[in-house]
Amino acid sequence: MKVLIADDERFMREDLERALERVHPGNTCYFAENFDSAVRVIKENEIEVAFLDINMPGKSGLELAKEIKVMRPDVNIIVVTAHAEYALNALRLYVSGFILKPVMDNELKEALDNLRVPVIENEPGSKLTVRCFGNFEVFHNGKIISFSRQKGKELLAYLICLNGATASRGELCANLFEDSSEAKAYEHLKKAVQSLKKDLEKYGAGDVLIHARNSYAVNPALLDCDYYDYLHNKPEAKGSYRGQFLSQYSWAEVYIYALEEY
Repeated sequence: MKVLIADDERFMREDLERALERVHPGNTCYFAENFDSAVRVIKENEIEVAFLDINMPGKSGLELAKEIKVMRPDVNIIVVTAHAEYALNALRLYVSGFILKPVMDNELKEALDNLRVPVIENEPGSKLTVRCFGNFEVFHNGKIISFSRQKGKELLAYLICLNGATASRGELCANLFEDSSEAKAYEHLKKAVQSLKKDLEKYGAGDVLIHARNSYAVNPALLDCDYYDYLHNKPEAKGSYRGQFLSQYSWAEVYIYALEEY
């Protein structure tokens, strides 16, 4: 779990980090001592839970909570303070939790067990499951993944078809954004890549996407995919192809001819 701890007192940040390790081991913790440093952490990292002290120098923790809700409404905010009188104002912001200092382990665990946006924990050794035959869908632990942008999902489908080979920016723009000008297509591609990265990271699958300066690919070893199983002649995949492949994408028709000749 990726966590932000924002508190101007170092010993409070360290105490909360230790408490988190006791009740929910294996976190990645980021620290901030004021409003500006906390905003920077949120911008640069996929934070899932933000613990905010209220009394900090400059802008308060409540002002920080408002800013985070604008920037990243999917971040769970838990207010941690020594002042009970702030509870109503915090709850009006629809935060995930309100904990009084000193933080007790049972109260911390209760707050984490009741997050507004559940944190998806990837099971050790688990992979994303990809269905290419029929409509393209991606599953995590048996549940279908909802992508924040449909073009991000289509980008993943296209790269999966390449089976580890790389695609250039120009190739992707030409095939996925053919109705847009070159400049607009590039902007659309950047947004699709950014959204796809975030979506994959939510499921602990950020390493699936391989992105260099002008090179895009997926790592097939990190995916359980019916298309890959078919290409590798796995017995359980022999009867899985019935003439439909990535049905929602017109560019995928060329792969149907290849599959039928395979």
